[in-house]
Amino acid sequence: MSTPLPPMLSLELRRDAERLFETTMWCLGRDVNHPEGNLLLRRGLTRERPPEGQRGSSVYSASFSGGGGVELWAFGVLCHDGGEATFIRREGFTPLLVDVSRVAWPVFEAEALGGAQPPSTDGQQRRCRAAVVTLAEWLARYEEWVVKEVGLSWRRECLAQRRKAPPVAAEELAAAWWRLSSRTRLLELALNDFIAPAVGA
Repeated sequence: MSTPLPPMLSLELRRDAERLFETTMWCLGRDVNHPEGNLLLRRGLTRERPPEGQRGSSVYSASFSGGGGVELWAFGVLCHDGGEATFIRREGFTPLLVDVSRVAWPVFEAEALGGAQPPSTDGQQRRCRAAVVTLAEWLARYEEWVVKEVGLSWRRECLAQRRKAPPVAAEELAAAWWRLSSRTRLLELALNDFIAPAVGA
């Protein structure tokens, strides 16, 4: 009988990530409409809008220097490095695997990503946790850039427009993403210790 997999993310980590992610997604939406122009484009992302008459969300893309990248929509983020990618919906922060070779690009609706599935093996969970680390660090650097580029007052204005209270203050957004990255890395190390005896390491 196989040993059941431990949770991919702890409940506390997932809860914190969900609140932080939803807040950051809200801020990204405000950045698109910055009075001095779209901050995502200024940061170097590319944008593709849905064709006329087609429903959906514009997609913003950024490439990583070492390969792979992120795709941002109003409904979530895809973090990829080639074959299998990790998709995180705006609500819930549940990383799902997407076989990008089966996707017809460009994508403007979540349904077009096909059958995104939760990871079912230890290796797949590792890939998803690695994607969470990559995304957290990318968002941390983005938040640091926003403050340098347009000032902290802009982030404060973005958060003041939300109905929900943010999980952290505007000046703490980048640091919160760096902490989330560290917590995910530590979770990976702890899970390695948990799994190792079962595989005879």
